[in-house]
Amino acid sequence: MEDRIDELIRKIEFLEEELRKEKELNREILRELAIMRNIAAIGSDIYKTSKKISLLSQSLRAGALAKEITEILISEGPLNISQITNLLREISGKASRKTVAKKLEELAKLGVVETTEGKKSEKLFKIREDVK
Repeated sequence: MEDRIDELIRKIEFLEEELRKEKELNREILRELAIMRNIAAIGSDIYKTSKKISLLSQSLRAGALAKEITEILISEGPLNISQITNLLREISGKASRKTVAKKLEELAKLGVVETTEGKKSEKLFKIREDVK
């Protein structure tokens, strides 16, 4: 009986050691996953920044006002012409709906913005998702 108890103790000690190794391995895996998550987050930030730079450089072809409109749409999301005009007035002190509409047309031709429907068939402008 004593031999069996000693054998049982050895097996329990073996299992405890294996569990310690498993715990250490799990900690390592968690550290590696945290590193991979951080790398992916940095990659995502870099992609978003490069997309913004691309959008702004494309919009500059249509002038400084078009760049400001693009910046507004990047930060605020889909807006109608009146909302864009009001935000431009807050930023630069002046803007007309007619000028904003013209710049939005130019930006649409450049492939920077597109229209979408808002509430009650409201025409909104937003940054194109597939811009490279």
